[in-house]
Amino acid sequence: MNTQDILDHMISNSSWVNPEKTVDTIKYGDGKKAIKKVAVCWYPSIKTIQSAIDTKCDLLITHEPTWWDHFDNPGGWREKGPGLKKTHLLEASGLVVARLHDTWDNWPQIGIRDTFAKGLGLDTFLAEDKTRWHGMYEIPEQTLSSFAKYVARKVTPLGQDAVQVIGDPYMIVHRPSIGVGCGGPHEDMIELGSDVLIMCFDGASYWSARERFAEQGVGVITLEHGTTEMWGMESMADYIQNTWLELDVHYLDKHWKAWHANAD
Repeated sequence: MNTQDILDHMISNSSWVNPEKTVDTIKYGDGKKAIKKVAVCWYPSIKTIQSAIDTKCDLLITHEPTWWDHFDNPGGWREKGPGLKKTHLLEASGLVVARLHDTWDNWPQIGIRDTFAKGLGLDTFLAEDKTRWHGMYEIPEQTLSSFAKYVARKVTPLGQDAVQVIGDPYMIVHRPSIGVGCGGPHEDMIELGSDVLIMCFDGASYWSARERFAEQGVGVITLEHGTTEMWGMESMADYIQNTWLELDVHYLDKHWKAWHANAD
């Protein structure tokens, strides 16, 4: 059993992924080396890498890039600053790093979008876009303020202690939409009747996206990128464990998490 076996399985079961262009590849180490202990994370921070090493893992599977480059190309941050520290840790430990992003974003029922919906308690599905990145759900009618506070309570266990909202706090909403990481819902869901979009900051700048949505009369609730995908990565750890029973799989979430300071 090796890292390439896992990648081959995931890609062969993901018809939406182009094997020639996907970023779901080995990012560091020997993909043919035998593995027994696996760590799964959303983002491979220095603390997460060190934790995987400390627990004697052979493989670290990450959803996001290791060296702050979507393709983790040679050079760049691999060779300087905190990126070089990551490189040195990996060199010294022999830990293999692989990425599962394109496959897991669209994986049905237990992938990123559907576990995000489940984590938020959105269980009445209404519609989706053709990519399956965006989904719309139905909830009981309530104010935007009430729903935003509900979302905040749901994500608190993930390490996010507040959410940011744009829109009339007293507007009535009942059809929220979600997306996959930076690929958040937009006009496609508004056209289907969505009245509140749940976005992540990385994929929804203020002036080019959230302000535009608000001008169309919908509410916008914004979360951190990791918050929208951590449930999905916990689900991936379970999937890998259940698919390869001979492996010992651990979920790690040691990346930095944003916190909020309110005026007194």
